[in-house]
Amino acid sequence: MHSTQVEAPDMTQADCHLALRSLEGPADACGDTGMYHIGETECFIALVDVLGHGPEAHEVALMADAFLAENYDLPLLDTMQGLHKHLRGTRGAVASMCRLNYATGELSFTGVGNITCRIFGSEHIRTVPRDGIIGYIMSQPREQVFNLHPGDIVMLYSDGVREHFEAHDQPGLLIGSAEEIVGRVMQFFAKGDDDTSCLVMRYVP
Repeated sequence: MHSTQVEAPDMTQADCHLALRSLEGPADACGDTGMYHIGETECFIALVDVLGHGPEAHEVALMADAFLAENYDLPLLDTMQGLHKHLRGTRGAVASMCRLNYATGELSFTGVGNITCRIFGSEHIRTVPRDGIIGYIMSQPREQVFNLHPGDIVMLYSDGVREHFEAHDQPGLLIGSAEEIVGRVMQFFAKGDDDTSCLVMRYVP
């Protein structure tokens, strides 16, 4: 799932794309999910990886989809805590969420578990998530704040993607649109042993 709403296209300052790939093939067997919402003044992105894969994991992913679609505009930590409560009694998940303020370039991040969040640009940053499993037991989430510059790229990916790679490992990796960047990540760095997902947001000048 991905959700986009743009009220003022001429003011939009985020280019986003999400790709999901099921280990078993069918889309309804994928336990990875995510969303992005491009608003007039802010952009919200989130990526969720339900434990395991297959149809049962997909059902939990749908629960996460429904919650995020209704609650993406809450304060970031409230959204994470709410997702934790919403997924109680399920097999659980890990997730990362970000919100970008176009006017200030301020990026807020919170994460629980092994969804990787990286910033490529004037600085190369790998965020530090909290330990735990959403819906089961997790550390108190915390919010980290970073300053982006126009052209910077925020990338979220699940553990179906090789964790450690650098832009120079694949020439041209970060060139072009968010869709093109996601396509290269999925092509060159997917491990092939799990559901795979990648979400890219570029802060557009």
